[in-house]
Amino acid sequence: MEPSQLLAGTSVTDITPPLEVGLLTSSVNGLYEPFESVRLPLKARVLVLGTVKDLVAIVSLDLLALNDAAAGGWRRFKRALSDIIPPDKIIIACTHTHNGPESVALSGLYRTPVYKSWLADVERKIRDAILQAATNARPCYPSVAVEELAGYSMQRRIPTPEGVVMSDSLQPIAPELMARGPVDRRVHTVIFHGVRGEAIATLVHAVCHPVHEMCMPHISSEFPGEMCVALEASGEFGMPLFLNGAAGDINPPTVSGGPAYAQEHGRALAALVRRHEGTLCDEAFRYIHREILLPVRPEAGMPQEPEALARLNAIAIGSLAIVFIPGEPFTQTALAIERASPFEHTIVAAYAENTIGYIPTPTAFEEGGYETGPGKWSYLGEEADALITVAASQMLAALHSNNTAR
Repeated sequence: MEPSQLLAGTSVTDITPPLEVGLLTSSVNGLYEPFESVRLPLKARVLVLGTVKDLVAIVSLDLLALNDAAAGGWRRFKRALSDIIPPDKIIIACTHTHNGPESVALSGLYRTPVYKSWLADVERKIRDAILQAATNARPCYPSVAVEELAGYSMQRRIPTPEGVVMSDSLQPIAPELMARGPVDRRVHTVIFHGVRGEAIATLVHAVCHPVHEMCMPHISSEFPGEMCVALEASGEFGMPLFLNGAAGDINPPTVSGGPAYAQEHGRALAALVRRHEGTLCDEAFRYIHREILLPVRPEAGMPQEPEALARLNAIAIGSLAIVFIPGEPFTQTALAIERASPFEHTIVAAYAENTIGYIPTPTAFEEGGYETGPGKWSYLGEEADALITVAASQMLAALHSNNTAR
């Protein structure tokens, strides 16, 4: 095997919590309630990529998010996940399902013994999954495709004479609201093929809040989980893994509509993936990690550290780059990063690493609305959007420069 050969290995483990590790019912008031049932289990899906001497683990969690407080200290949490891959080469990305546990310390749930026991179990399971994925890593050849999925996402910030409101307050959604922008309805699919042409893993990136089942008292991995179930059933796509995009201002038109809408959305994504006719990427692999401390608005009542420390990661595989942004950026931010990228294909994944809350654009701060807070869900200063855009763009430029120098 060539030392520079791209490798991929996978593993999946169940992280469904006890029902007592409950559902966030109000971010503003910091309330949660125990779940009543499990509709669709929550999973941790691990994709290990890299070379024999340089492996990176992407861990997709069916969770709302995780932050420093809820993880018992982010550095401690990452160190507990592996002794074969360094903590800064383990990338945590949450699907942002709203039917997972309240795992961002908006309430007092994270202080309870049952939550702490569940978190310790999650750490152990991820650790075992990373070891299994790294052990099973084998040569691969990635291909990337881009399609568009219409009808399942919309710009959720709606201006009214009384101010900006969320789209879920205006259901059923009128056609003219579906036509408002900015919205990124593209779906990026990256399939990692083995040497015999078989699929080792299928990474799917789309941009939308998983809130079809929001505030319903059951555990569910929502439309990302439904997509994975549909792809697994075919047996043709290896391990499916979902990465959410800059969905801070993007909802489906059917918020709290129920499981049938989540299932329809997930199956529509899976159907799009089945049409994959991707182009092969050069498999040269690079990785970069960066941390920046962001400003906090004093009125939000949040500490400057550690909840405002943004951990950014980016990987490149030939002409493809994936940059992982913490928190909830807006569509415009992701598009700005993509426009500045020197790569042919750039995927901006959000909800990565420790969450830092919403990252509103300057326009959003002018308009107001839920996403601007201030509160535990939105506390960053107005400069945060620009700082993250610049940092992500610099990381992509550095990866590209490293590749062209080879």
